[in-house]
Amino acid sequence: MHYLTCFYLAAMLLCLTAHATTDFKRENISLSKLNTPPVIDGYIENKEWHGSRVIEQFVEFRPNFGTKPIYPIKAKIAYDDAFFYVAAKITQPQNTITDRVLTQGDRMWDEDYFGITLDTNFDKRDAYLFHVTPSGVKEDGLIDGTHYIGQWNTIWYAKTQRTQNGWSVEMAIPMQSISFDPNKNDWGLQLRHKLSKPYKQVYWNINDPQNAGWTAPQVAKISNLKGLSQGVGIELKTGLSFKDTQTESKWTPSIDAFYKFTPNLTGVLTVNTDFSGTDVDEVNINMTRFSQFFAEKRDFFLQDSQVFSFGDFNNNDYNGMPFYSRKIGQGTKNGVLDIDWGGKLTGQLGNTSFGILSVNQEKDGEISETTQLSVARVKHQLGDKHQVGAIITNGSADGRKNTKLYGVDYRFESNIFNDQQIRTHAWYQETQKQYSQQDTKAYGLQLTLPNDKVYIRTKYRYLGEDFNPALGFVNRNGINYYELVSHYRERPKTSSLSEYINYYQINYFYYQRSDVNNNWLSKRYVVRPMRIEMKDATAFHFQYEVRKERLKQHYALGKTIGFDADNYRFGQWTAYLETPTDQTVFGNLSITTGEFYNSDRKQVLAEVNYKPNKHVLLQLSRRHHYYSQSEIKENMYSTRFKANVAFNSEWSWNTLLQHNTRADNLSIFSRLRYQSAPDELYQLSINKGYSLEDGWHEKRTVFDEKTIKLNYINRW
Repeated sequence: MHYLTCFYLAAMLLCLTAHATTDFKRENISLSKLNTPPVIDGYIENKEWHGSRVIEQFVEFRPNFGTKPIYPIKAKIAYDDAFFYVAAKITQPQNTITDRVLTQGDRMWDEDYFGITLDTNFDKRDAYLFHVTPSGVKEDGLIDGTHYIGQWNTIWYAKTQRTQNGWSVEMAIPMQSISFDPNKNDWGLQLRHKLSKPYKQVYWNINDPQNAGWTAPQVAKISNLKGLSQGVGIELKTGLSFKDTQTESKWTPSIDAFYKFTPNLTGVLTVNTDFSGTDVDEVNINMTRFSQFFAEKRDFFLQDSQVFSFGDFNNNDYNGMPFYSRKIGQGTKNGVLDIDWGGKLTGQLGNTSFGILSVNQEKDGEISETTQLSVARVKHQLGDKHQVGAIITNGSADGRKNTKLYGVDYRFESNIFNDQQIRTHAWYQETQKQYSQQDTKAYGLQLTLPNDKVYIRTKYRYLGEDFNPALGFVNRNGINYYELVSHYRERPKTSSLSEYINYYQINYFYYQRSDVNNNWLSKRYVVRPMRIEMKDATAFHFQYEVRKERLKQHYALGKTIGFDADNYRFGQWTAYLETPTDQTVFGNLSITTGEFYNSDRKQVLAEVNYKPNKHVLLQLSRRHHYYSQSEIKENMYSTRFKANVAFNSEWSWNTLLQHNTRADNLSIFSRLRYQSAPDELYQLSINKGYSLEDGWHEKRTVFDEKTIKLNYINRW
């Protein structure tokens, strides 16, 4: 690693050791079971909530840690056999409430909201997240340590009311919707209130001021949860869809059956699985030589998906991931493949969590046949600091043999330097060899100091030339990979800057890829001397980047621009601006100028949102790349337009148009959605795609699907 990088890292560590913290850890709260459940209507009646525990100790976490919230919060928590209950009354003037989302499932992070993190095993590793806006729009997700999986969803209930003095919320989370160990009476809980204007994050409990308050390690203990019931433990999610495509039109029934053998052990069976109601991917123009990664969105695979996480791989760090669920139901030859049936078993026994998944699907290239795809994962907690695990995958979309993968991983978490958090991950994988001389191994080591003031992440990975997991994700193998990501952040509290600035920070990034013999292939240095976030949430930064690239073969970037095999060194400047999201018009703009290999490049990435009220959101984004090489010039761009219309809290209409000149394609997706209750959903969608290789007037339809879908959920 470069000498300047090592010097910078040492200086950051000195800053870390000199920093002391103050925290707000709450004492254990013992709960009493309610005899009569409260009515979940948003009106917090004292009689209904008699016997609940009242919480009024909240503290501002960001931007001014430790100060008293500007608006008082009075929360209540309780439980009975079948539900966990939360209520909150926020006292604030009506004209200060930001509440512009109406459709369930829409992005609500830019609004005001109240919510919880719930750790049902109190291991501070995995948790559930539930949040509600003043209009009653809900957000739920899984927390894998400090990673958020927002695509997950379940059945739960929440109602809100606006009052003269602010707003109130009541939440009921069914025991059937979560997993827990009935022998453990202690859970973990975090309560959170977020203001959009002025920007404020307020929490009940803070274990570590240097880390995000919503994460699993930040929960406080709540105890005495006894006699919980999940009923019979059966859930049936039935579906019926009508698909009209270029090749056929048919009605297709589907069913997902869930059974809780114990409150912490869940089995799932899916038959004739239908994913037609899943959101389409938002695809940006890919200006690299490597394949893109897309997050999982299908409910069957998202259920308990944190169990299958490995080695700290996630949706933002995926090269070498041993299990990538989107490989299931996809093929390079036939595209989307039908799934006949699938089974999953997930749970936790003591300090051991595990997951087993197996799916039978059409065989890519020979869809008249089927193939079986399977994965098994286990993780065991050794005390508070150590976790060991293993993973095995087997099968491939095209049914080829010798596709097994074996992997082991280790995680360590503790505190150093005045209670600063440290996390390390180490892992090893190997895929089955076709020939004895193949290099099919991969391994990695990662050290992270995930703190607010001083953040450092260092990483090393080796991916063998023949490491290619059939059910994983690899877009570049045959490499040694080195990484350093860091920032030094200050949150002014006493100077005049504290009136205008949330924080300012300095970033340094270093990335290097070498071949298996450690001959460098690429190096990238990024210095961001200043990033500032203002009190109104305006953020801007500028940075300078230097890259060294060694091309071993010709790289055709566009139709006319290309780069010969050679060694290159080039640099570029970037300026970025993001405006507050609580305005009617908001967005972001990034401008990059400089060299790209032996060409000149200008890159403009822009997004504009128009949100006049909670019924309408219009978004237009453009990613434009200009290249000039000698006398050759070429422009490539992608355009995306979104129109989300919420007629009311039950009816919505979403449309997405995407155009990409590098891939020469155009796609249109439009869906009318009606959800009368959490357990009923009706959808009508149109999904069309065109190839523009021969021009707009000669566009060719590559897919055309019209779908009607009905879903019902029943529980016993």
